[in-house]
Amino acid sequence: MEIQWLGHSAFRISAQGKTVLVDPFFSGNPACPDDVRKIIGKVDHILITHGHGDHMGDMLDIAAEHAAQVTCIHEIAAWLGNQGLANCVGMNIGGTVQTDGLSFTMVNAVHSAGYADGGASIYMGVCAGFVIKAGKWSVYHTGDTDIFGDMALIQRLHQPNIGLIPMGGHYTMDAKAAALACNELLDLEIIIPMHFGTFPILAQSADEFAGMVKRGRVEILEPGGVFDL
Repeated sequence: MEIQWLGHSAFRISAQGKTVLVDPFFSGNPACPDDVRKIIGKVDHILITHGHGDHMGDMLDIAAEHAAQVTCIHEIAAWLGNQGLANCVGMNIGGTVQTDGLSFTMVNAVHSAGYADGGASIYMGVCAGFVIKAGKWSVYHTGDTDIFGDMALIQRLHQPNIGLIPMGGHYTMDAKAAALACNELLDLEIIIPMHFGTFPILAQSADEFAGMVKRGRVEILEPGGVFDL
């Protein structure tokens, strides 16, 4: 498995010969590598955690270019169908999609999820996270979230060993809350921080977070950086 951080909450995960993008916010993302459309290669699957523009991002263009399957909550899938996207799987919290030797389980997150379109806010269901399983690896992308007690149930049920954890504050949990989640609710081998450094209002570094984590190994990636397993 290969995990590449593309800035903000966007990741490329390559496993089982397939490439999965999560929350492909590229255009307008100052933390995204300039050559991102080249480095992602062929895309097979796109996972969307929620309906905010900095997570849906370039999803429609990428899905069309690569004929990639989009997996997301039911309400986003219905909206995408109205945009003409046919290759879309709508699901909901607790559901699992199995495809191409991979599994995507949608889990709870604590955040909002509306989409701003021409000044109107469109209901896009609720915010979610995903547990992505491939072979012996189980990756928990929390989505945008605060700390919440049921993270312990997600750990118990799905046994993720890799966590993609927001810690930039303001729109998600901050370093202190994210470290508490890792130390007391989750039991991760590898922790990759996300949702920081994109905009001035967010924490600009993950160093404080890394210093507070006592359970699991924190791997701080630069945008475009790759972690190999």
